[in-house]
Amino acid sequence: MTTLARLFSDSTPPTGLQPLLVTELFLPTGQLIACDPVAYSNPQPFRQACPAGRYPVYIHLLPQDSCIAYAEVRLREAPVARWELAVTAQQDPASLGPDEIFGYPVSAGLGCFMDYATLALVEQHDADLQAELGDDYVSYYDDYVDYLLYPAAGDQQYCTLQPYPDQENNVAVFQSGYGDGFYATYVGFDAHDQPVKYVTQFIDAGVS
Repeated sequence: MTTLARLFSDSTPPTGLQPLLVTELFLPTGQLIACDPVAYSNPQPFRQACPAGRYPVYIHLLPQDSCIAYAEVRLREAPVARWELAVTAQQDPASLGPDEIFGYPVSAGLGCFMDYATLALVEQHDADLQAELGDDYVSYYDDYVDYLLYPAAGDQQYCTLQPYPDQENNVAVFQSGYGDGFYATYVGFDAHDQPVKYVTQFIDAGVS
């Protein structure tokens, strides 16, 4: 987390990385989830909640190969006084060893941020697709997400899922660094203990 804290503790964008805006994420409950968006198992929101609202999501690319090193939900433009591991209600940081983390597994090469209330809509959308396509249904990734990540104009490293256009709930989706793995998210707090940003680390930019 040392490199992450150095890069993301200031109120200015981190130097040495290429930032890209993914979307404005709708968080109606302020309960944030980070997970693989198509290969997850009962993801739970972080214990460290934030005020409900809409917040920009950025990805930060390594300049040498354009891989996504970090994904960030930016709540406010303010300096971070301290960082802590983002955990769910069932996770106790005190139980971790020196080199252990809590995070989420990735097996589809993708990570995401979404509100806990949006999760039910994603699952309902998947069920609707299965009912609509019948025997032609392959998977949520193949029948929905793939078309957004790899449109006719060419592939991209991120996309926004909005399961139902008449509802604001959305999901910020992005490639997870160099691919599958296990990735932690950290929460930065200001001097008054208010959350400033969440950052998922896929690649330690301080390690060549």
